[in-house]
Amino acid sequence: MPHTIALVTDTHVRVPYDDGQRAFPSDAGHNDRNRIVAEMIRGMKPDLIVHLGDVVHPIPTLSTHVEALRVADEIYGDLGCPIVVVPGNHDVGDKRTTANAPAQVQQGRDAFRERWGAPFQSLDLPGAHLVIVDGTLLEAETEEGDAQRAWLAQDLADASKRTFVFTHYPPFLCTADEPEHYDNLGPSTRAWLLQLCTTHGVEALFSGHVHRFFYNRHGDMDLYSLPSAAFTRPEYAALRRVPPADAEHGRDDRPHLGVSLLTITDTGHELQVMRPFVAQPRPGPRRRLGVWLRHRLGRTAELPYGDLDALTRKVARDDAALLHVLDLGLSRIRIPLTDLQDEAVRHRLALLARHGVATGVFSAASASGLPTDDERALYDAHGGDAEWEVVARPRDLERIRSALASWTGPALTLGRIGKPHDGGDSGYHSHFPREGFAPDDPALDELCRASAVTRIAFRIGSPGEVAPQVAAAAQRAEALGVGATCHVEIPWGTESERQVDDEVVAARCVQAVRAAEAHPSARVLLDLLFDKDRGYWPRNALIDGADQRRAAYDAIKTAPP
Repeated sequence: MPHTIALVTDTHVRVPYDDGQRAFPSDAGHNDRNRIVAEMIRGMKPDLIVHLGDVVHPIPTLSTHVEALRVADEIYGDLGCPIVVVPGNHDVGDKRTTANAPAQVQQGRDAFRERWGAPFQSLDLPGAHLVIVDGTLLEAETEEGDAQRAWLAQDLADASKRTFVFTHYPPFLCTADEPEHYDNLGPSTRAWLLQLCTTHGVEALFSGHVHRFFYNRHGDMDLYSLPSAAFTRPEYAALRRVPPADAEHGRDDRPHLGVSLLTITDTGHELQVMRPFVAQPRPGPRRRLGVWLRHRLGRTAELPYGDLDALTRKVARDDAALLHVLDLGLSRIRIPLTDLQDEAVRHRLALLARHGVATGVFSAASASGLPTDDERALYDAHGGDAEWEVVARPRDLERIRSALASWTGPALTLGRIGKPHDGGDSGYHSHFPREGFAPDDPALDELCRASAVTRIAFRIGSPGEVAPQVAAAAQRAEALGVGATCHVEIPWGTESERQVDDEVVAARCVQAVRAAEAHPSARVLLDLLFDKDRGYWPRNALIDGADQRRAAYDAIKTAPP
């Protein structure tokens, strides 16, 4: 311990000439992309490589299938460590589906065994049991399908180490009771596999097939679907709020191709998704910087039916924000307290916490001035160690000051909302308030005398340099005997005109990184991750509506710690 395993999937290696299967211009470059990914894996120096299936693109009934296998072996067969391959539908045939694809094909199974070995098997590392499952066989009513089901049940029952399962098809994309479609297992097979894994304490299950990252949780088991090394499935571009950025309608979204590194430690596991085709693919250093998640963590979307799912509609969850937070090395996120009602959000928060990302929640001050009983119950049930910020209007502050004397709940951060520089007593009269105290607000002295207030949320306004504002907030907080949480505004335009100067945004984000490092007692958070590309006060941020990185993203990644 620890062990490192490189996970690659959906490589779709092709023959080196045009075989008639190239429908998109980028198809001709898949083999070159795989060579880049292979060299990246070689540089990782893992203990083992697990390929999660769809090694080659030509399906087993095409004459080019075996030749493509030879090319794949040339690319991935000798990277300095053993490789284990999981059968994918392009390797041995599809599960039962309405897509125009052949089911189990014996010639594909024979070719797979000859090139890669057993389609289902298990192997052991010190302290870890790895189980390779042929997902295409799970629903097959054949002797080999029966043999795998019996073997899998016995293998998991006999396992005496922490267990990890690797297969091609995800059991589900959103919920364990979702309808069957091209990208999940059928309900009865899914229920059987999930129950088996839960009964025997499987720690994590890894899959491919959907060509992008999804994260789920079932009981105590983590489920990861991993991105392709070759191309993105275009229908999943519907998760984004604007048209896809690539010229192939979502199929050549190169920044979202990936290879993953699984590290198994004595106490758990960590997964890093590397991006071979963008700068700085490895996660950067852990930053003191945090971010507001104005867009919901793990939003779901209904994909239009058609293409590979002609007769059903499927729902997918967008996990881009989760990956971006990890990739940027952010230390904290801020979400509404009410998000804790969503079990899927809570699962994502738990995963972020395992990677060292803390959560802050906020709620509006109630009529009494403090959290309601329902809010307290929600926080107690799911908030854990989250920082709790109560945001008040200026006219509520006196009532809050009185109520704080009797508060016996968790420690609170106190924030305020109102027009910028409204002087504190002018009242709440703007439709578009901004959040946070000014360091010279005279109300802070009385408010901080209550022991329940452990931090004050300050607004680091734009325009204006970040560093002096954070310094002033940190100094005022120290004088008050509390901590400072500094909310850094991403540059605003006007109510109706979008702020689109990416260089200005990038410069401000670098200022925030430096201010956070210079004032370790303060918590510094950017107020926007994804562009606000509709509604009032539109402005660019770190990531655009097509999930493409802006200059500010790379500026944070490359800023010296």
